[in-house]
Amino acid sequence: MMITVTISINGSPIFVRSATREKPMQKDGEYPYDVDTGETVLHHPHDGAVVLAKKLLDTIHEPGSSR
Repeated sequence: MMITVTISINGSPIFVRSATREKPMQKDGEYPYDVDTGETVLHHPHDGAVVLAKKLLDTIHEPGSSR
């Protein structure tokens, strides 16, 4: 499975984050998603795609941001 989250302004993508799920489910019911940055995000499928998309967006470090 693969998911891609894109933020666009006036039709031009400014941030894109993708992740794939290729590893088996962990004992706690979460799946590890390998993010295109090399990071791993854990996600429980019952939480839904929006929660996963938010987790992927949280991996973006915006230049000039204080967070």
